[in-house]
Amino acid sequence: MDSDQLKLAMPEEIVEKATGDARSEKVRAKAAKLRKIKPQDIGLKVLVQPAEADDIEVDIVAVHGIGANPGHTWVNRENSVNWLSDPTMLPNALPKARIMTFSYESYWFGENAIRQSLAGVATKLLRAFSEEREDCLHRPIIFIGHCFGGLVIQEAYITATLHKEDHAGISDSVVGMIFLGTPHHGIHGNSGLQTQGQIYEAIAAAKVQMEDNVLNTIAQDNDVLVNTVHNFTRSVTNLRNSAPKLFCFWEQKKCKIGRVAGIADIPPEFLVTESSGTLNGHENEALPLDHFAMNKFEDSKDTNYHSVRRQIQKMNKESKAIMKGRGLENPPIAPPWPSPRDHRPSIPAPIAREAHFAPRGDILGLIESKYGESMNVVLRGDSGNGKTHIAVEYAHKFHREHPGARVHWVNAGNAAQFELSYKRIAETLHISKERTRNANIVEVVYDTLEQDVGSQWLMVLDGLDDNAKLEVTDGSYTKTSLLDFVPKPVLARVLTTTQSKTMAMRLVKQNTKYVIDVPTLKDEDAAFLLLGEVTSDAAKKKRALEVTKELGSSAGTVTMAHLYHQIAQSSLKSYMEKVCLSPSSAKERTSTMRAWRLLYNLVKEKHTEAARLLLLIGSLDVQSIPTPFFERLELSEQIPILVQYGMVEPSADSRVLTVTDLVRRCVHTFVTEEEESNLIEEQALAVMCNKFKDEEYHTADVLLPCALSMLNFKPVSIESKRNLATLHSRVAGYYANWKRHRLAADHLERCLFLYQEDPQKNEVLIEETRQALHRERSNSELNANGDERKALVKAETLVDRIANRKRELLELEKSAGRDHPDTIRKTSDFATFQLMNGEKRGSEETIELYRRVLDWCKDKYGEDNIDTARRQYNLAIAFDDKGEYEKAAELYRSASGIVEQHLGPNSPELLRIIGNLACMHCKQGHLEEAQKAFRIVLLGQQKALGPDHPETLVTRQNIAMMLGDMGQVDAAVVELEKVMSVQVRLLGYDNPAALRTACSLAMNYGLRGSFEDAKKLYGETLEIQEKRLGETHRDTTMTRLMLAELLQQKKGTNT
Repeated sequence: MDSDQLKLAMPEEIVEKATGDARSEKVRAKAAKLRKIKPQDIGLKVLVQPAEADDIEVDIVAVHGIGANPGHTWVNRENSVNWLSDPTMLPNALPKARIMTFSYESYWFGENAIRQSLAGVATKLLRAFSEEREDCLHRPIIFIGHCFGGLVIQEAYITATLHKEDHAGISDSVVGMIFLGTPHHGIHGNSGLQTQGQIYEAIAAAKVQMEDNVLNTIAQDNDVLVNTVHNFTRSVTNLRNSAPKLFCFWEQKKCKIGRVAGIADIPPEFLVTESSGTLNGHENEALPLDHFAMNKFEDSKDTNYHSVRRQIQKMNKESKAIMKGRGLENPPIAPPWPSPRDHRPSIPAPIAREAHFAPRGDILGLIESKYGESMNVVLRGDSGNGKTHIAVEYAHKFHREHPGARVHWVNAGNAAQFELSYKRIAETLHISKERTRNANIVEVVYDTLEQDVGSQWLMVLDGLDDNAKLEVTDGSYTKTSLLDFVPKPVLARVLTTTQSKTMAMRLVKQNTKYVIDVPTLKDEDAAFLLLGEVTSDAAKKKRALEVTKELGSSAGTVTMAHLYHQIAQSSLKSYMEKVCLSPSSAKERTSTMRAWRLLYNLVKEKHTEAARLLLLIGSLDVQSIPTPFFERLELSEQIPILVQYGMVEPSADSRVLTVTDLVRRCVHTFVTEEEESNLIEEQALAVMCNKFKDEEYHTADVLLPCALSMLNFKPVSIESKRNLATLHSRVAGYYANWKRHRLAADHLERCLFLYQEDPQKNEVLIEETRQALHRERSNSELNANGDERKALVKAETLVDRIANRKRELLELEKSAGRDHPDTIRKTSDFATFQLMNGEKRGSEETIELYRRVLDWCKDKYGEDNIDTARRQYNLAIAFDDKGEYEKAAELYRSASGIVEQHLGPNSPELLRIIGNLACMHCKQGHLEEAQKAFRIVLLGQQKALGPDHPETLVTRQNIAMMLGDMGQVDAAVVELEKVMSVQVRLLGYDNPAALRTACSLAMNYGLRGSFEDAKKLYGETLEIQEKRLGETHRDTTMTRLMLAELLQQKKGTNT
């Protein structure tokens, strides 16, 4: 600049030049003070890790912003406290968290300035983090990002989502992100940090090395920034209910932005405003801090720290639910009873679903596959192996996959529990009390379900270990074992749980392929059940397997360990030491008793009354104990404690509480060793005498199994013997009220013996008991040659039976409403009953009832719903039965089209419909069409179900009948004999399908001239059908008619 120019220079320009020079000096001084970042300072650093690896529940990673020194970025300047690692702060708030930081070189001016990019930093984070998580791929992750660090974790999340094979488990495990002053929408254009701002210009004027690409990234409307935030928020939104939780904190104070470059005279400003620091649709909160203080807190009492800590804790609390939504973790532990444990429709099981169900190599799928060939499947395994829980889980699967189908649960431990279960089934079926008043309820339920041939249902026989306990002792029954009252319609499924190999083989008629052995848990299932989650953490899994192996890998025992681990907040290492080295371990050889005693001692230590109640109910040899047994205080205070500790399990409807066989065995062992058996049994007898009143029918009904269990006690004290006598007397009164006189007499005899043995004989009681005993013996003798109630049932005409069922339907319509699902189901059942009993006078009504059900389904589910197709099929059968074949054919075809659309071309349900259509073609004489349809059905069933499946055998029977119609009688006889042989072997001679085949075979015997063979087979079949199905059943009626025709033909021939 020459002298003339100097003369023209204005004072403002001189000041500006001097200011610029001063700022440049300050910038250079600041740059010189920036401490060099060493390679050891960057990367992923673990600040806090719980002592036991298996205790870690969540990984927390904090990422800083630009221009930061890794050693100071999270540290408060006043007292040098790092809130991420200080024992009184975040580690104290989340004791089961592994807390880490990710640091990178972020100086953008000065000698150590580095050219960084958002994608580059995010990639380094992912690579380091992936390596750190190789053994825990699906542990929940919470990210914390300050300023530019918030954008880094967004970019990392996007990359991990797009490239899961390179960064396994990262995006799937992110459950939350905390943003501290993150410029989601950029730094505004007039900020000092922007390329046209004062700080940027000062650094440029100082001729200090500068790499400004990061500044460009966080500029408002920058393409990289806009795309990153857009893609991130879109990825999160797409996950819906399982999306990670996002929370944004933004600054309320202006910051001295000049400090970045060592310049003090630049006015303070908001670096990240509210509009830039928040994300639409996500929660946010303001902090009364400036931008540079948002990631630094003074101590545990700092209210700003409280705000941030609160959100991190909330994310951690919600992590299990989020992971569950992604299918990566089982549901969290269910809350104590009586809180809802499952929101699906109630299944009448004695226990609710397991919070952590071990899949056991897809055992549910294995059960399902067995039902493709047999109606009976058995789960066999030792006590505590989880058979009942598997049955419960399958019941829910069945209920979910077959809308409208019923699940009937039967406690099969003894006759009393079996009968009580059938009474509950009667309630479910809306069987009127009038129908059961003069008949045994077990027989009534059996008859109702046996005739429900058109519906699918599942019956679970749980705890069937000893058939002797199910032997009939009451003369009112027509069979010798209660197992004879298990219905066998072709579409039904029966799932049995048992410990007995002999019982298992009997139930499946010695066919081992239908028995599923439930072994001890495999490693994956055992670790899952113990930890309550799937883990890929190798160290945690190794420790878990050490524990499960010590416990014998039994599901029940491992569950006890899981509960102790959770409730006592004990590490697996500590638990292992206790279960192996506890003072009682030498005395108690079994791992189950050691695990149970540890859990019991925990209950007793904190809840003495609950522990005492457990010993009382555990002494009863029954699976389920009804709630009327308990006092109000016990139900509200002590039972929830026992549920929490896994000692009892509530049913889904809260009507009963179950003490599993495993727990009962442990209680029995404990009270025997502690010599408390007599005391506990005396207490139980006293409680039952107070509760069981024979005149209170409903309460006595549900308490009867418990009362019968206590009658096996051997009390010592006089008072307890008197209580035992009282209980015998009341049970006798209960049986007398139900006209089960022989059972009443049995209990009165025992009662009389106890009264006579009492040192202080009560002669009045003795005489009253003698008279009652004489009365019941007399009544029992009257029934010795045939129970009068049975006579009434047999005398009941078909018209009466239809009238009774119609009355039940009308009562249900009145109480529940005409369109209630139960009413619709009852309507369908009534129509099926009329159809199956061959009531021609009611055929029009049957059709109208089926139409009503079909219209309801169309309105509720739509024209193309699978349930609508099933109702079309029922209506088609009714039209077919009436001879209106065109209407039937149209419905068959419509139903088959919908079923094929939903279930596929080879589904058994579709083949069943086509099979009925083929049979109708035979009735019409359209044998060529029938042949084509039968060919499709037979090939499909042989492939999908197997050659010996009941439905395949029915098709073979129908084809044989078609051969007879075509004049190929000898071929028909040969095939029918083969089919019948297989049916008798697999299903039993008295199975309805086998009986129908016998009837068909007899008819073909007649067609080929074997009159005596036909007559004999008809007679044998009819006799069984009359006993098994009833005299008015359509099959019985048809056999009787065909026998009459045969005899008439023979008579005509002779004349």
